[in-house]
Amino acid sequence: MSLGRIAVLVSNDLAFDQRVRKTCASLQRAGYEPILIGRRMVWTDPVSIERPYRTERLWLRVHRGPLFYLVLQVRMWWALKALSQEGGVTAVWANDLDTLGPAVWASRRFGWSIAYDSHEWFTEAEGLKGRPLRKWFWTIWERRCFARIDRMITVNESIADAYAQKGLQVEVVSNVPERMASANPMPREELGWPVGKTVLLMQGAYMDRDRGALDAVRSMLHLPGIHLALIGAGPEHAEAASLATRIGVADRVHVHERMPYDTLRRCTAAADVGLSLDRPTVDNFRFSLPNKLFDFLHAGLPVVCSDLPVAGRFVKENGAGEVASGGQDDASIARHIADAVQAVLNAPPDADHLADVASRHHWGVHEEVLLRAIHRPS
Repeated sequence: MSLGRIAVLVSNDLAFDQRVRKTCASLQRAGYEPILIGRRMVWTDPVSIERPYRTERLWLRVHRGPLFYLVLQVRMWWALKALSQEGGVTAVWANDLDTLGPAVWASRRFGWSIAYDSHEWFTEAEGLKGRPLRKWFWTIWERRCFARIDRMITVNESIADAYAQKGLQVEVVSNVPERMASANPMPREELGWPVGKTVLLMQGAYMDRDRGALDAVRSMLHLPGIHLALIGAGPEHAEAASLATRIGVADRVHVHERMPYDTLRRCTAAADVGLSLDRPTVDNFRFSLPNKLFDFLHAGLPVVCSDLPVAGRFVKENGAGEVASGGQDDASIARHIADAVQAVLNAPPDADHLADVASRHHWGVHEEVLLRAIHRPS
């Protein structure tokens, strides 16, 4: 017997948001019927994706700027209103601040329970750096929405502590993979990666400014004979190939578009070292614990990570790889990354140890906390 339908809202492309996919799978296993609502990023994309639950992809004519967010709020509200007329919905699940407004309106109008999952420290995101008016707007918007909700979940303790100061009950569900059998590595020949050479991997659905993709490319100047693969999308991903050409390392840098998760897992398993190189330019990066860290661990890869308060501490405390000490400019940052790569190659963590760390950090550990988020506190 179904426990009810839950409208799950996300502002990005449904196909590549792994946290939302795992959330819907957990809700479905618990007896709920998730209805996932997001966007079509390209007009020719289908209006739904193949999942064992209902999905809807909204087409918006604008894709950035204030008008995009206004249209997004209106279209999501219409989608929720249509679901209310169908009946059976008991809750709405908002992923990140840009979907929380429509969720709050629907919760108040239709009496639904509301869950809020903050995937990042939204008001401290890189996209708001140097844009005080936009940051002011989102801070006010967040405050107004928070006045209407009781609790939330987020991705790590540091962000949870920051939000708890706003008077909310905040729990943590880390960005960890589902526990599953090891992926069969993708043959390197299919990827254009060299056989018998060391391949470093950075992956990310959106490689924004200061996420480290360009730093990884520059580090190739100090790592002769080593190759770098980048899988994802975003500004730094788009610039990586041209930078590699300018500095003379293009023959050792392999740039791939983002890909479905099952394919990505196989690519991850084909690499030798995983890279997580966010710069501490905004608090959202400084206090993040990227899901790629755990993807690497579950694939058996040691990690080279930036020296950040959360991610760097995790790598150190768990003996998962090496932390690249800071740097004041592009050249010194690249040198420190290369030094950390050489260190992890010279003394890699034991494979059994990495497997043990991975066994303690998987999605199933957090499912109970996740499911509590859809119930109002008694």
